[in-house]
Amino acid sequence: MEVALNNISPNSIMVKSSNKLYTSLSSITMTCLILFGMITVSFPLPGINATVLDINQGRDLSLPELFGLVNQSVVQISGTTESNVNQGLRLGSGFVYDNRGHVITNFHVVNGENEFLVTFSDGSIYPGQVVGTDAFSDLAVVNVSSVPQEKLKPLAMGNSSKLAVGEQVAAVGNPFGLSGSMTEGIISALGRQLPSTQEPAFGSELALESSFSIPDIIQTDAAINPGNSGGPLLNMRGEVIGINSAIFSNTGVYAGVGFAIPSNTVQKVASALIKNGTYDHPWIGIQGVDITPAISEAMNLNLNQSRGFLITEVNENGPADTAGIQGGNDNATLDGSDIKLGGDIITAINGKPVTKIDDLIKYLERQSKVGDQVSLEIIRDGASIDKVVVLGKRPASDTIFQIGNKQLSLGITGVNVTPMIAEAMNLTESKGFLVATVKANGPADKAGIQGGFKIETLNNTQYTLGGDVIVQIDNKTIDTIENIKDHINSKKEGDVVNVKILRNGEIRFFNVKLEMVDMPKDLAPFSELNPFNRNDRQGPLQDFKDQCLERFSEIICDFLSP
Repeated sequence: MEVALNNISPNSIMVKSSNKLYTSLSSITMTCLILFGMITVSFPLPGINATVLDINQGRDLSLPELFGLVNQSVVQISGTTESNVNQGLRLGSGFVYDNRGHVITNFHVVNGENEFLVTFSDGSIYPGQVVGTDAFSDLAVVNVSSVPQEKLKPLAMGNSSKLAVGEQVAAVGNPFGLSGSMTEGIISALGRQLPSTQEPAFGSELALESSFSIPDIIQTDAAINPGNSGGPLLNMRGEVIGINSAIFSNTGVYAGVGFAIPSNTVQKVASALIKNGTYDHPWIGIQGVDITPAISEAMNLNLNQSRGFLITEVNENGPADTAGIQGGNDNATLDGSDIKLGGDIITAINGKPVTKIDDLIKYLERQSKVGDQVSLEIIRDGASIDKVVVLGKRPASDTIFQIGNKQLSLGITGVNVTPMIAEAMNLTESKGFLVATVKANGPADKAGIQGGFKIETLNNTQYTLGGDVIVQIDNKTIDTIENIKDHINSKKEGDVVNVKILRNGEIRFFNVKLEMVDMPKDLAPFSELNPFNRNDRQGPLQDFKDQCLERFSEIICDFLSP
């Protein structure tokens, strides 16, 4: 099987001017995650294609040999129209999956468009059409029907379950639009989780609890930068063992930690996308948090150690609700975070221990499908009981809370600016409201207001920094979120407010048309996010989940990445 290299246009990302970070549709600098510009990749279907591995006889290659094998299989994917006047054409990468013209890429590369131009390493360009997408695994398939058969050189797919930390790998892609680039490194960790690119439930920490994650993520120290999204991560035999998708960074560029979607996930999802256009993920219908010592103590649990997953919310009429699973009913504040206590605690699924949400997600994604029955071992009121749940089809995130509580809103979340935050962001005054996240296609997003793009730890607490700071609305000074609430409450749907913000040391003004925004039950139209304390296990999911679609909303996440 052969691999072809992807190209990404120089338009894919522009970085820095003093302290400014500009991202084009090709890359996404998330708070803590950055989804790269796209690289489309196509993988061979079993028994259909001769792969690079077939040609190579499965021996380990030198880096020059490896690049020579895969160079023709990596492609560039670009939009046919300008998605946004400030972003230009979307650009990304992918690779050839089979000899029928299927190319694999990231969902965040193609999200929002159906037709693309696919450029091969020799510069030839062919029209491509999206045939299937799965936001939950950040994967998509593009079909290039008119390409000559001799150009289709599928890459061989490796077995990501056989990987080991320390194994040498290489990443191929188009960082910063520099096509035909390869970097090498090792697998630095396995079993990580990344947030999917679905829109989170919006308004509070429930965005965390309703978030879906991609399990079994591969972590690598091979240099990955904006523009690498969708590109293959390869072992030294030329097999694709992952698709480069995100990086962990405080600056928007490579900082030693990159993430790739595992090849086993790619193969499972891609075959369904080619056949049906979609992939159905199994779903229980719960939200919650991992048990911590603080939660264990507050609930008087007789556990030898803090383990299990506390259910705080159960989706109405969902699988768990139908099975009689119960959520929390006792509001409490622990370590500075609001949480509902008293719900069922999941400690095992089909006999497999559940010490945290990761265990539950991995079991569902690896070993379950829609319609399967699973037995959940739960603790309720100090007693251990079993509940059988028939797994449903995971719904889109925006349909999870159909209890809909529409409220007038800007569509933002964030925190009040404190002296500590002001110092970290080089602000002259400790007042205003720092925007951490922006609801995709919400009022603020449409107006161009931006959320944070980097995570920093201040006083042992993580904050999402770098977003716009709201200092005035309609010439009224904004010192805290309460000032925003009071002003918006005097308005009605359709009113336009003039928002004065501070961005990278510069004052800007945005006209925002107020809308009624869907909010989960019992939530206010604005939310001052509780910063993540390192000792609180629920923080990372919220930060990770909110990264992509918040700072990058649909316009940027549309192409970006995440």
